[in-house]
Amino acid sequence: MKLPQEFDLHALEVFVMTVELGGMSQCANHLQVTQSAVSQTIAKLETGIGAPLFDRTMRPLGLTASGKSLFARGQKLIAHARLAYDEVREGANLPISSVTVAMSFSLANQLTAPILSQLGSRADRWNIRSGISLEHQGEFLARDIDMLVTGSFNLEHRDTVELHPIFEESFILVFPKDFNEPLDLVGVPSYLPFIRFSRLTGTGQQIERQIVRMKLKLPQIVEVESSHQQMALVAAGLGWTITTPVCFASVQELFPQLRAEPMRRGRFSRSVQVVARTNELGDIPRLTASLCQQVLQEKTFPPVFEQYPWMAQQLSWPNMNVEDHELIA
Repeated sequence: MKLPQEFDLHALEVFVMTVELGGMSQCANHLQVTQSAVSQTIAKLETGIGAPLFDRTMRPLGLTASGKSLFARGQKLIAHARLAYDEVREGANLPISSVTVAMSFSLANQLTAPILSQLGSRADRWNIRSGISLEHQGEFLARDIDMLVTGSFNLEHRDTVELHPIFEESFILVFPKDFNEPLDLVGVPSYLPFIRFSRLTGTGQQIERQIVRMKLKLPQIVEVESSHQQMALVAAGLGWTITTPVCFASVQELFPQLRAEPMRRGRFSRSVQVVARTNELGDIPRLTASLCQQVLQEKTFPPVFEQYPWMAQQLSWPNMNVEDHELIA
């Protein structure tokens, strides 16, 4: 059977993107074309197939039975096409066109230079973003971001997403250096306020859920959006906080003013991983996860372990492919 000329990869990609982004105008904005161009492309695709893909009587647009079937298969076809494109270019020693990576401030400060140093040649252009993780997730869904390095991800159920674990870390307590009272969450004196991590972040929300589970009464006094702000306030004696080892490790210049302790009650953890759309970036996500793990193990955490040996017990590492470490060494 010969495929109709209207049924091409570009048209299929426009259709899939329209469904993923929630409408033709959103797809047009992402592709930087007119909405009319998107509408015409999809109309030609429908002509080639011989069946409508969208139920245009619905608002917002809904998929017909044919549209649902094509979307499920089209996602896989586009992913395989991108993989074939990348493999052919890789075989010809040609980089992919661009990669946009997003991560939190604390991770970006430690991982941006190693990623660009070791994997920079794999793409013609890199865009590294840092900021609030939940905003990054929205941009990832809108295809404005290709890859996330994150400890906050709520889309594991999506079968079009690949996850590459880096490590798991338990949350810890951090107090001012001269705070010498018994370290029990229930007994922290009220004169030392709790410094909250922004509830606009996934990590902040996870901390708040644990506070609720432990039935702690922590008044709302100060809330910040970066771990450096958080640690600086604690170092200044203005409060205490709950954070993670990697966030704590990102402010080693403040260690003389800080005192870290494990959580002896209500221990909880988060997983840090690389997230990408399945088969869209070849082996870059897998190599990125391996590189991040290598940097954290060999450079970031050793100075922390020297001062806080117990911190090593707050971390767990998945087994990474030895060949990956050799590729990025």
